[in-house]
Amino acid sequence: MNRFSPWGVGGGICLVLMFACAWSYSPPPIGPQRFTIAFKPGQAGEADPLVVTGRTDEADFLAVEYRDTRTIAFKYDSWGSGGPVSRPITITPGQRYSLEVELPSLAATATNAGAPPESIRVIFDGRLVLSGPVAYYYRPAGYAWFGENPVGGAVCGPRFRGILRPEATPPAGPVGRLVHWLRWGRWQLAGILLLSIAVAWTGQCAARLSPTPLRHAGAKIRAGLRFHRPFLLTTFLCAIAFTAMMTSGTFRLVAPEVFGRFYDHQAVSLLHGRLDVPAGSLSGEAFLIEGKAYGYFGPTPALFRLPGIIFGLFFGDVSRAAMLVYYLALLAGSYAVLRDAVRLLRPERPEPAPGETILFTLHVGLGSTAFFLGSRTFAYHEAILCGLTCAVWSGWCSLRHVVRPASRWWVGGLALGVLSIQARATTGLFALLLLAACVLYQAWPDLRARRFGLLRRPLLIAVLAGLGVGSFSVLSYIKFGTIEGCPLRLNSQYDSARLARIDSRQFHLSNIPYGLATYFLHPRAVVRPEFPWLYMPETLPTGQYPGAKLDISDYTLALPVGMTGLFLLATAGSLWAAWRRPPARHPVAALWLSFVVSGTALCAAVATAERYTGDFVPFLVCGGAYGLAALNWRRPVQILFVLTTLWASAITVAATLNYQGRIIWGVPPEVTARYERLCERVDRFFGIAP
Repeated sequence: MNRFSPWGVGGGICLVLMFACAWSYSPPPIGPQRFTIAFKPGQAGEADPLVVTGRTDEADFLAVEYRDTRTIAFKYDSWGSGGPVSRPITITPGQRYSLEVELPSLAATATNAGAPPESIRVIFDGRLVLSGPVAYYYRPAGYAWFGENPVGGAVCGPRFRGILRPEATPPAGPVGRLVHWLRWGRWQLAGILLLSIAVAWTGQCAARLSPTPLRHAGAKIRAGLRFHRPFLLTTFLCAIAFTAMMTSGTFRLVAPEVFGRFYDHQAVSLLHGRLDVPAGSLSGEAFLIEGKAYGYFGPTPALFRLPGIIFGLFFGDVSRAAMLVYYLALLAGSYAVLRDAVRLLRPERPEPAPGETILFTLHVGLGSTAFFLGSRTFAYHEAILCGLTCAVWSGWCSLRHVVRPASRWWVGGLALGVLSIQARATTGLFALLLLAACVLYQAWPDLRARRFGLLRRPLLIAVLAGLGVGSFSVLSYIKFGTIEGCPLRLNSQYDSARLARIDSRQFHLSNIPYGLATYFLHPRAVVRPEFPWLYMPETLPTGQYPGAKLDISDYTLALPVGMTGLFLLATAGSLWAAWRRPPARHPVAALWLSFVVSGTALCAAVATAERYTGDFVPFLVCGGAYGLAALNWRRPVQILFVLTTLWASAITVAATLNYQGRIIWGVPPEVTARYERLCERVDRFFGIAP
């Protein structure tokens, strides 16, 4: 008998984690906070802090504003949103008064399982002087101060100059922490229980295995690392380059970002059973409905943040780390699709050659929009990278289901497709259409032969995929009261003139010719003598497309230029595969059907930009894998793929550098200055005048 049972180990882990969480728990000040307060004479226009929560750019203030030496007013301000101000109140300097304060932001901690109140209440000397619903931010535990302001801003000074003394302090010591943790840290307790059960169940399953495979596990791992060495080394190099670009060379993966905390706020809202978020967390992208702010971004990245949110880890500082995880997962998914395509189409050589693996991974990692998205780690780019990564893995599951129709790979395709559509609608549409196309194409022979009894399973899967697509509209209706995923008329940035240009709609059939020209038929890259030598064209002129109704037309590289190798493999290569390799016909037909539908939707949108070309990456990866697998890995193919990969990597890296250094907003001034110095040094080396 084993000395330690798996369930005993799980129980021990549970106790240790419970003790650690309870010991380090910082209880939020929930409910009215009572103080004794006395004022010193102040000058007109001055303001002192009473309560400050949050941090720079995402803070809430309750301050006292001096109108003269004997008159004050209480004012509340949420960073970027403002707030109410009380009527003038006459006071006697030095006299002590009672003050009772209840602020939503005091209870709005990421680790607090209870929902914070919606309104502010300030009772001064027994009179209600300030009340009503206000905007507020969720905050990390411990980021609350009384009588001081360490976050800056123009609302008030650094400290309260009078007397502000709390009438009671929260229970301290182990017992007090434990009581507060059991009451308000229920999500942490639930997470600990789930983790302990998972560890115990895994240990029990491992105990049932024969000891022989366990003894040889180390040898198998080493053999696997040697076998996948080309992919692992290429991925490592791509990850270094991506991280360097994303962090502007600092390699700091845990750091705040401009417009990078939205998903953290969304995760806390989900824990409280809500979808609205603080308006300031949306950086101008708020959809305002009945006094509440919503984002059009789906919740999938927020779901992935929940474990860290529950345990209070790095609130608002994980956008970079999340982007790197999505990037690595994308490269792994691309490699998985390539290996399966090679097994299907080249059974005589069932593994890709090292050169194929290296170039394919390098093209996806450095020569596709995935790398470009590392130019800024804000919500727009994170949503696309998360969506396309889930779509690639969903496509891998769906294409595996084609080979093994009796398996349950469709479950993974469906689940990942729903996660994709709830991160980025276009990528999720591609993934779920691919799943439906795979099973329906497979069911076509049974339908023609009228074997209706065999149609129930594929029809059920197709219906579930359709419901997955519909889940996007359902969530939109819950948030906005309409099935539109992005009702621009409710967006705070859109005025009547801007809405009139696009008829208040996000998609127009008349935009399709312009979208096709932008993404496929505009093969132009700007070549200049100045570093980095290769540039994206600013925009495609709209004069040739008078029917187009566009809101934004941004820098964009056409797919044949920006992702040349993948584009050739996914188009000409996949069609060659369908012609020459019969096993590829079913997957390629499903891929093209899904691509045409989702691509048409993207071309009909009122905005074009380089980041939106990321929506085509799932098709390019899956179709490119089948195209590469169908070609014999001979010298002409090798030379062509090497050249197109090097070109795509060069144009993508150059365009990303310039986009980050000179174009995109939110870049720190020191990053822009460093890029300009780099350009000057390189140009001077080659004798190019500034």
